[in-house]
Amino acid sequence: MTPEEITRKLGEVGLVNPLQSLAVGAIAYAGAFLMAIVAVVLSVVAIVVNGLGNPVDSALESVDMDQAEAGSGVASLLRLPFQLVAMATFGSFDVDGTIEGVSFGAGLRILPFGITLVMVLLAFYGGRFVQKRQRAGLLGIWTTSVLTGFGVALFTVLSAFILAERVPAEAGASISLHAAGFDTFFGAFALITLSLALGRLTVRARRSWWPLVADLPAAFKLAVSHALIVTVLGLCGVTIVSTIQALIDGETPPMIYVLLLLPLIGGHVLSFVTGLDMLSAATANIDGAGALSYLMDGMNGTERATMFSLPWYTWLGGLLLGGLALLLASLLWQHQRRIVPHHVVSLGVSWIALPAAYFLGGLVLLVLSQASVAARLSGGGFFFGDMRIGASVGLAAWTPLLAMMAGVIVELLSRFVAPFLTPFLPSAALSWFRRPLAPAAAGVTSGAVGAAGASSAAGPAGSGPLTYSAPLAGAAPDGGFSLAPSAQGIPTDINADGVVEAGTVSAQHAGQAQAHEAVPTSADGTAAAGRYATMPIGATAGALSFAGAAGAAGAAGAAGAGGAGGAAGADGSTAEPGAAGNSTGKITAAAASLSPRTRKLVLAGAVVVGAGIVLVIGLIVTFVVLSNTVFSPEKRVEAYLGAVQAGDAEQALEIAAPNVPTAQQALLTNDIAGAAENRISDFEIVGSEESGSKSATVTAKVTQDGVTTTRTYRVDRSGRTAVVFPDWTMAETEYATLALMIPDGAATLLVNGQEVAVSDLDTSEGYYAPAAVLPGQYTVTLPESSELVAAVESVAYVSADPDDWYELYAAPGYSLSESGMEEVQTQVDALLDECATSTEESPDGCPFRAYAYGVVEDSGSWTIDSYPTVEVEEGEEGWYFGSSSSAGAATYSYQKEGWGSDDEPTDETDESSFSVSGTVTVGEDGTMAVEFDDGWW
Repeated sequence: MTPEEITRKLGEVGLVNPLQSLAVGAIAYAGAFLMAIVAVVLSVVAIVVNGLGNPVDSALESVDMDQAEAGSGVASLLRLPFQLVAMATFGSFDVDGTIEGVSFGAGLRILPFGITLVMVLLAFYGGRFVQKRQRAGLLGIWTTSVLTGFGVALFTVLSAFILAERVPAEAGASISLHAAGFDTFFGAFALITLSLALGRLTVRARRSWWPLVADLPAAFKLAVSHALIVTVLGLCGVTIVSTIQALIDGETPPMIYVLLLLPLIGGHVLSFVTGLDMLSAATANIDGAGALSYLMDGMNGTERATMFSLPWYTWLGGLLLGGLALLLASLLWQHQRRIVPHHVVSLGVSWIALPAAYFLGGLVLLVLSQASVAARLSGGGFFFGDMRIGASVGLAAWTPLLAMMAGVIVELLSRFVAPFLTPFLPSAALSWFRRPLAPAAAGVTSGAVGAAGASSAAGPAGSGPLTYSAPLAGAAPDGGFSLAPSAQGIPTDINADGVVEAGTVSAQHAGQAQAHEAVPTSADGTAAAGRYATMPIGATAGALSFAGAAGAAGAAGAAGAGGAGGAAGADGSTAEPGAAGNSTGKITAAAASLSPRTRKLVLAGAVVVGAGIVLVIGLIVTFVVLSNTVFSPEKRVEAYLGAVQAGDAEQALEIAAPNVPTAQQALLTNDIAGAAENRISDFEIVGSEESGSKSATVTAKVTQDGVTTTRTYRVDRSGRTAVVFPDWTMAETEYATLALMIPDGAATLLVNGQEVAVSDLDTSEGYYAPAAVLPGQYTVTLPESSELVAAVESVAYVSADPDDWYELYAAPGYSLSESGMEEVQTQVDALLDECATSTEESPDGCPFRAYAYGVVEDSGSWTIDSYPTVEVEEGEEGWYFGSSSSAGAATYSYQKEGWGSDDEPTDETDESSFSVSGTVTVGEDGTMAVEFDDGWW
């Protein structure tokens, strides 16, 4: 067979030359590669803007390598785009190796969506371009697409593997870092094959059943448009707010880095902005195994954050944006929407198309949001063993369900709300969203015949919207319609499936028919059999009704002029819905207008529905605002810190009582706490993190005496207040404990000038009493009892920082006044005088003694020659006095017995110096008592 014959035979079965499709695959890879280069350049710019210098040098310095060892930075940057393209096809950037018996591996998986998007779009539109020139059949489309996908996938894997980054290791070996793998191959294969095939299929003529499912591709287009609207508007708002704030703070606007990194993180921006606005949650998970599970104690687990974790003005703007996006999507979905009337499949698809498309869109958001990193180490010896660590971020698993709910809401809004708003909007505001259209079949022109629907019951002129009993198609060569009804009122030319058989329709019925779209016909006027006619979906008569233009349906005209429907003109022109034909067959605009009464009803209904929506949204926003402001866990902590700042101990106790016995709360009174100096002067709530729906951890910065301390408080949900709002209770709060040293015999203390009975304190510890206190300065003293003593105050400073709560104590006491010192000397002198009345050479309890022998009984006497000057010192249980630096002197006079019985006694004296020591006590009544010690100094 000749090449021409082979080509003709292959063409008969739909096969075509694959070279054009392979060229599209090459272009798609080249476009992705160029986008990867752009991404690398923009990333380098972002790093330079951030002031990190040369990223290659920084990376090499971090591993203690020079460029001679790891290759030039330019070569590394040139190899990187090949790895990025591989990662854009769902590849993972991995490294594996073994050094000195230790096996290790690491991987980074992130989808650079900008590169993926360029590859997919080039393959899709390249497929359309090729199909318009080759007209391949289904077998040819899928064969060339699979062949192209295989080629691109193979090239992607090989280029990533060959151009891997080589890192030198021991003994001249090297470790390769690349994104080549089975995931890369199958990812590239699927992306190119499906994009190219879908692009080619969109150019082919649709099957006769296409109008039944035409909502499905339109739903996917709307889902993409919805996500883009939310992302663009959200990014604009965040950019404006963050830029203004950064300029005020004198910093670089952070959105600069986001915009520069969009080719790499664009998918994550799209997914997180859209997902969070649908009230989904961003999740972060970290997990370790082996020795790492111990080293990472407290870090394992999953954390979630929602839009409500952001500042209130951010989530409030997000709620408004989400509501606006839902309403706009419903208007776009309702605009020019047409379905086949009274067909079960068409009706079912019209209801499930949006929820299904949004659900699949939610799955796409899950994929786009994922980013993970993992590392493993094995063979590290007894201590390390096998270790593994992994971390990932993404959207919560329930995101597709929330997306499906959004699709349901848009569908309901489009049926019941959008029709009331559309008449007040210019068509240009919605016409930019175009539904995918079915191309004409081969050999079919926009014939001279307009498809028309017949009324299920021929009503009088102006009777209202026309409803249709079956899809209509088919036209006779003469351009007429055959609408003779059967016994069931269905035109005899419509089969059991609701499809018009080839037949004729008389021209006399043209004035009663309403045209809805042109039905492809052959060049000789023969209708394309089996084509379904579509109609606008109605709303005013119910969600399942189908209506033409109201108020103009019955205005029958001559020569094929239709009151509400289109008519086929003699020159082959086709009318749009709501257009009327004239006697020459030309189509003139006859836009259906609402009657004044109908317009008032529509306007009133729109106002009522709009007011209801506004009221519901207002109630929801009010509830959310109050729940996250007035009734938020942060407010509970604010109330507590406000009470601490004001010295309102009773309010602080009511909000957060310490877990201590009542006796240890004796100092937590308004009089004592309110009189404390150096209380906290300011505080600021800087963060809040909820742990599920039952508790939250609130972080606050507390300023005291010019020093700022960061404190965290746990708040638990304890029910509801005001019926619907959450009620939060602060969990056990740590209070500082002040140890009060109580002197023996003290019955009362003065704390910040307020009397506190010792009996009210916890004296179980014996020599001190612990008491809970708020941050501040506390002055503790004893009450004045007499002029002999002066109370000595003890000042304790209680910091707001728990790290400074060690050795917190107050030791009040008394000191002797000048009168007291004189009284001690007086009483000591009096005691010495009393001692001097003794006749003994060593009086009991006295500080002086004489060395005398043979003393005649009762002949001795003491004389104080000089009194010692005492010094008083404070002790643990009172005062001590002594005279070590100024001794006293005393003389003992006595008669000494003679040596013999006849000898007379002789007069003798003995002089001695002495010191005194003892204790001084002051009783509750202010009296002083002085006692000598058993010994003397």
